[in-house]
Amino acid sequence: MFKKTLIYILLLYSLSNYYEFFYWYLGDSQMVIEKAFKLSLLSSMPMFLVIVLIHFFYYPTNTGDSANVVSFPPIIFLFSMNLAFTIAMSNMYHYQIYQVPEILNIFRSKPIGIILILVSLIIFYISIKQFNKHSEDPIPTSPSNLIIINGIYSYTRNPMYLALLLMQIGIGMLLSVIHIVMFTVLTYLILKYFVIFPEEKYLEDKFGDIYVRYKKSVNRWI
Repeated sequence: MFKKTLIYILLLYSLSNYYEFFYWYLGDSQMVIEKAFKLSLLSSMPMFLVIVLIHFFYYPTNTGDSANVVSFPPIIFLFSMNLAFTIAMSNMYHYQIYQVPEILNIFRSKPIGIILILVSLIIFYISIKQFNKHSEDPIPTSPSNLIIINGIYSYTRNPMYLALLLMQIGIGMLLSVIHIVMFTVLTYLILKYFVIFPEEKYLEDKFGDIYVRYKKSVNRWI
């Protein structure tokens, strides 16, 4: 109970500061640069703590019959976005070491951002529905009893991870924070090498030729 309460308090505190920051950042009101920088830290630092606590409290220590992934994929997603935001705002409002090239302003678009977020949510819904249909747990640290190869999984082996990438791009574009869009590359690399590869090894060891044939017939992404 204490663990969840602590995480919820920190999460709500972080999200309330994020809301206040972006209400100003995307609006017409003015704010002193020092205050903007402080508010950005009050948003991101508690979120980093939430990420660490969730991993520390809930990541299973015994991963015998499951993939040996580095952490929960949504936590990786949050870490990447939070890190991108922290670097972006620290540079913009404090260090001012570099400027983002103007050509990258193509990644600032509320309509496209909203569309990508909606598409990612649809993919999530379809994917989780497919898992529920087969009474499987989508969390990679849980045992797999079968390989889902129909529905959306006949087009991509990792629809939920694809949805995370689309959502990160969409959030970055919606919030007009180019670093969040760029850090999708970091999310992709962590997911590929520290989540997907261990998952593939686990599934190949457990299901053998069945999974090997599935790998050959369906792409990892699209």
